[in-house]
Amino acid sequence: MTRVASTTASPVDAGVAAPLLAWFDRHARDLPWRRAPSPYRTLVSEFMLQQTVVATVIPYFESFLARWPDVTALAAATEEQVLAAWSGLGYYSRARNLHRAATAVVQRHGGALPADEEALRALPGVGPYTAAAIASIAFGQRTFALDGNAARVVARLHALREPIDLPSTRVRLRALGQAMVPARRAGAFMEAVMELGATVCTPRAPSCDACPLARACQARRLGRVAELPVKSPPRPKQPVSAVCARVQQAGRVLLLRRGQGLLAGTWTLPTCERTGRGPADGAALACAAAAEVLGANASKLRARRAGEVRHVFTHRDLLAEVYDVEGPAPAQRLRDGALPSDPDVRWASAADLGSMAVSSLLRKLLAAGSSTDTLPRRRGKATKATMTANSRRNGA
Repeated sequence: MTRVASTTASPVDAGVAAPLLAWFDRHARDLPWRRAPSPYRTLVSEFMLQQTVVATVIPYFESFLARWPDVTALAAATEEQVLAAWSGLGYYSRARNLHRAATAVVQRHGGALPADEEALRALPGVGPYTAAAIASIAFGQRTFALDGNAARVVARLHALREPIDLPSTRVRLRALGQAMVPARRAGAFMEAVMELGATVCTPRAPSCDACPLARACQARRLGRVAELPVKSPPRPKQPVSAVCARVQQAGRVLLLRRGQGLLAGTWTLPTCERTGRGPADGAALACAAAAEVLGANASKLRARRAGEVRHVFTHRDLLAEVYDVEGPAPAQRLRDGALPSDPDVRWASAADLGSMAVSSLLRKLLAAGSSTDTLPRRRGKATKATMTANSRRNGA
């Protein structure tokens, strides 16, 4: 098990477990991963819940488990199938890592998730938090998983004034949390801490009067609940511009699969990406992006601006211009859909999208300019000189 740094015992510790577990027994939400719990269900839910709210995760979790009910079934799936099932949930590296972790569990552990925290950490994509969460919730190990909710609860309980996103503070927060974990029902306690942070000890307007730990909370005693926890100032998001070529024929659109970077493994339009918001000849860039994929002469294509899309990632603020690109008759490749022999390039219909790894960004790009839409949206530092073949694999 991972060793957690020790810290001086606090009077808070002794008064936490009993009232919190009693509260959790009465108020725990009925969530699908808590029904018929298993290590595999915990693994999937923890990957999905990273940076995604519960309400969004629930339908994805239910459909995912219906399709791949155990780790062996998931390991037997292809990455493309897993990414397609993940479409719209975002942060697609989670899907790739979950699939790789399942494969490793089958290959290294005979299809049974290990209970040891260190062994869990050795799985692809499993970091300190996820390993601790699975070890605690699925196997009852006495360890503390420090997610955002848990960090906020511990910081308020101890009235910590240091920014909770600093590595040194997170080490201290985990040590303080570890000191509160009881010997019995360690997994239920960990879930209770997360539940408290999600439903009562919320970032804004926490319900202190309904909190089972109100008497132990040092921030409440000091009248500092509203100002805690402290966070470092956010880094400004990098502005990024892109020009996207929407090439359509016979109700299908030209797509290519990203090979690396953001949204790797998902499908997108031919794209040229630029840093910043400087002026550019969007029509020419769109024709160049389309020509590269089609193996055509860019000068023989024409582009008409359809609209623009803004999409905000964790550290990037993307503004994408969408151009409809056409070729004059008899543009053979546009007329009959011929493409180079490349599994990462295809013509896709609206029906095809349901079985493809499609991001919410692509849905926005396809829907840009309603008068030209043919495919519906699902509900639910480069320079011009360097925008070459790499743009098709590393686009926005």
